[in-house]
Amino acid sequence: MLLRKKSDPSVLGVGDRVVAVEPVGAIPEGTRGRIKLVDGFLWIRYWVAWETGEWTGSVDGASIVNVARLDRYRQERAAAAERAVSDAARPAVAAPVGAGETAGGGGSKIPEHLLERARQARERKAAQAAG
Repeated sequence: MLLRKKSDPSVLGVGDRVVAVEPVGAIPEGTRGRIKLVDGFLWIRYWVAWETGEWTGSVDGASIVNVARLDRYRQERAAAAERAVSDAARPAVAAPVGAGETAGGGGSKIPEHLLERARQARERKAAQAAG
């Protein structure tokens, strides 16, 4: 029987050593463990045996990182934080009217003529109710 290679390198395998990069239940960030079971098709989750002796099931892949990939993960997180800071510091440029929204729509994607038709209908109903 031929063994297939992993198609997705972000999917961890049974026996991989991992580190919690965020708290997982009662397990604090930075705790090391070993993958004991991989489960799921669309949402891949793991059973992890932690150094503390506890086991945790249904651990999301975003909560743990392979020990060998930990330095790269921290670099990626630092770079993402720097991008977020630089994006927040950059002034927002207002889009000109007509670039995806109408002048009277207030940011709505509903065409102005339909909004006006609805206003007129409300006025007619209010006039009928009053008189």
